[in-house]
Amino acid sequence: MVVEPAIASAVVLAALLAAVLAGLAVRRWLVFLTKIESVSMVPALAPGRYVLTRRLTHPGLIRRGDVLVVSSQELGRTVVKRVLGLPGEQVVIEAAGGIRVNGRLFPEPYVMHTGGPCGTFRIPPGHLLLLGDNRACSSDGRHWPAPYLPLDAVQGTVIMGGPNPFLSLPGKRGRRCG
Repeated sequence: MVVEPAIASAVVLAALLAAVLAGLAVRRWLVFLTKIESVSMVPALAPGRYVLTRRLTHPGLIRRGDVLVVSSQELGRTVVKRVLGLPGEQVVIEAAGGIRVNGRLFPEPYVMHTGGPCGTFRIPPGHLLLLGDNRACSSDGRHWPAPYLPLDAVQGTVIMGGPNPFLSLPGKRGRRCG
């Protein structure tokens, strides 16, 4: 079978155009890259590293332990933090570094350096309490005048940042949001 050069060129051009459009669609709507700008998520995420982020399409899919990319109106920038408190929960951050969610101790194997403010947080409906993993060096909900971020500030969930067991903790996360 002989294929006309003009037809072959048109097929290649169409395939190339389809691939470019698919790549744009994935980058714009489904996944995007996020640059880690601070040390607040060490050891899970190091500054300067780029991570693959899945755009959040339904806030009910957020779970405790997820690492989120959020747009903070208060800070005027995008931040990457871990979900510790879901809407309607009470989170107690103890002086010894432990976290209690609704009275139950929540294990956090990803926290290597405890520190920073302690206290009790009652998360209002439609909001989250987010903390950095590097508690001693993290500007997070414990420091912000408005400690709770609204669910609509969530841009996405970090899904890949390299071979790191602390990025995703299947089976160890808390309940879903909503």
